Amino acid sequence: MNPEKIVVTQSETHLHSPFEALGRWRADFQSILSARALDSQLGFRKTWYLGALTLGTFTIQIFTGLLLMLYYHPSIPQGYADMKDMEFVISSGLLLRSLHRWSAHAMVFLVFLHMAKVFYRAAYRPPKELNWVLGVCLLILTLLLSYTGYLLPWDQLSYWGTTVGANIMSSIPWLGPKIRFYMLGGHTVNANALLRFYVLHTMILPLGIISLISIHLWRLHKDGGMYDVDDQGCPLFHGKNPQEKIEQTVALAKEKTISYSDLLFREVIAIEALAVVLVSVALTWKAPLEQLANPMHTPNPAKAPWYFTGLQELLHYFPPFVAGIILPGLIVSGLIFIPFSPFFDNVKTRDAVEWFRSKRARWFTGGILILLVTALFIRQHAWDALFPFWIVVVLTSFAVGPAHDKVDGLRYWLQEKPISFWIMTLFLIEAVVLTAVGTFFRGPGWAWVWPWSA
Repeated sequence: MNPEKIVVTQSETHLHSPFEALGRWRADFQSILSARALDSQLGFRKTWYLGALTLGTFTIQIFTGLLLMLYYHPSIPQGYADMKDMEFVISSGLLLRSLHRWSAHAMVFLVFLHMAKVFYRAAYRPPKELNWVLGVCLLILTLLLSYTGYLLPWDQLSYWGTTVGANIMSSIPWLGPKIRFYMLGGHTVNANALLRFYVLHTMILPLGIISLISIHLWRLHKDGGMYDVDDQGCPLFHGKNPQEKIEQTVALAKEKTISYSDLLFREVIAIEALAVVLVSVALTWKAPLEQLANPMHTPNPAKAPWYFTGLQELLHYFPPFVAGIILPGLIVSGLIFIPFSPFFDNVKTRDAVEWFRSKRARWFTGGILILLVTALFIRQHAWDALFPFWIVVVLTSFAVGPAHDKVDGLRYWLQEKPISFWIMTLFLIEAVVLTAVGTFFRGPGWAWVWPWSA
């Protein structure tokens, strides 16, 4: 017998073994997700599984969106008629549309919550700054995905909400009218705009989000996985004493399997639980659908979804260019440059205060700045925007006082926070207050109303 023939036969048998192939594929999959993980790093309180839950809501939107595309025509007035058919004719059509709508709301909420959690854990610092920037880009794409889908039902609220957004773009000096024209495919919100928003919503933006999510997860693995890391990317442990830190380091060194399998299992369970909640919500509350879009009649009030009502509240106080372009642009720029700003991110509150050697000069400078900002808000009658500002002022005033307890004292804890902590806290409180006021306390003519009044 020819030995060469025997070798070839064994090689062919080895190559065609399905079980060994599955084993190699499993190992490759684990190598993609691999990261050393101790049990303390897999707890729910560590991340609240917010990243996985956000990915779960996006998956639900992809699934329901593909089914909705089978029945929807991006044309006028057929698009609105399809919405009605889904509500009254197509089996489970109302459930699909409601699930798509509420999962979109849940995704926006989870993205904001996820970014806040990452920031307050300081998980945006080097070497994870690129992943933070990718997260900011995903936040922008998520909002754009929601905005483009907002027009597709072609009812009154979607039509006028899109008109307001287009008018904000036209407020940009010099380039605004051209941007608005290319955005709508014309000078008015019509069939061209509907088709463009449909393509953006169903193809371009989802592909962009999928691409960034893939890079986001890859960078999470490359930057140390679930661990808090130092500037060199080495894991940091937060034991209560040096002995506990040593034990954690030894346990990590002895770990043979470097896999996310345990964490992945827990996150899948969390996603399934979220899916049950969203289906229950979709069965209980149907997605809203107003009358067919009428360019001759403006609803009063024409409220956007809750994640845009904060912007509507700003439009009530400031010109469109300031409220819709300048302020959001400053917020996005600030979020992107947080990891790259050594002044705001590395200077603690205690050190910033010590720049003013004289206590009198310190209070004088701070008082002038506070009065200027307060006068600006009062001049614009922006009382609800002034309230969060004064909350942060009171907290910072408390923080600059002498700290007697350096272990557990609240004042000492606040003094250890960097300046970026106060900037992000102000932004989040402003976002919550403006969104709540715009959603629950505004009526016809954007006048103040109490939620329980008629």
